[in-house]
Amino acid sequence: MNMKSLILMPLLMGSMGLAIWSGVKIWSTGGEIAWVGAFLTTVPFPAFITGIMTVARRARTPSRLPASQMVTFLGLGLAIYGTMMADGAANTSGNVPLAVAVFGLVVLQWYVRIYSSYGRKKSAAITVGKPLPQIPLETLEGKSISSADFVGSKTLIVFFRANWCPLCMAQMKEIRERADILAAANVQVKFITNQSVAKSRELVVKFKFPDQIQVLTDRDLKAAKALSIEDMGGTPTGMVGYPKDTVMATVITLDEQGVVTFGDETDNYRVRPHPDTFMSALEA
Repeated sequence: MNMKSLILMPLLMGSMGLAIWSGVKIWSTGGEIAWVGAFLTTVPFPAFITGIMTVARRARTPSRLPASQMVTFLGLGLAIYGTMMADGAANTSGNVPLAVAVFGLVVLQWYVRIYSSYGRKKSAAITVGKPLPQIPLETLEGKSISSADFVGSKTLIVFFRANWCPLCMAQMKEIRERADILAAANVQVKFITNQSVAKSRELVVKFKFPDQIQVLTDRDLKAAKALSIEDMGGTPTGMVGYPKDTVMATVITLDEQGVVTFGDETDNYRVRPHPDTFMSALEA
């Protein structure tokens, strides 16, 4: 059981609920400083998650989220100040807003430092200059293939989590926008996931992929496990219709002989490589 994925949604909902409650208390107490601080510490986490879920346009964010952290620490300072004010009439809520503020700070730090990190080790199977081991895959039509079928053209391989992942979709969009450049360089693109075929077909329609871009199925994560990039239990609780196990975001490029020319094994799911970093390997 992946505890990080299990508690993400409860912590998100808890932070959102406390942010709303703090806002109500600000209004009902006439702007009590301690509650302003509580609001500022609890709102950054749900605001950030809501933002990337709705308007993510790039496949990367700052790894430590400095702006969110700055707001949170400011809020904690205000909560401490408001709680310790000498004028008792100015603080009618006791230590409650401070406790809320501490909760907000801890949750954001957990998300930034623990949840966002895979804690992965570099895969011995993804080594620049060495052939990629053969990995079993399936087309959306159910045909069994392997990475050996990629030999003969340069290949860009992107392991992504699923349609529910906004940064995966942003990464896909960035690559789709470079389809003409990739085609001119004789590059085949393979997006690989263990989600259902029906979900993957939605992507083909959504992005209007040309022939050189395929979405492939990694049934039972056999390919991911062969490369040691599986993320067991990594799907957040509540993602109905998706497998609970997923993959750590990974980008690999191969030359015409199937030899690895680039490999990105990010340890932060929010930080994917910019296309420029692997386009040079493909165009070489």
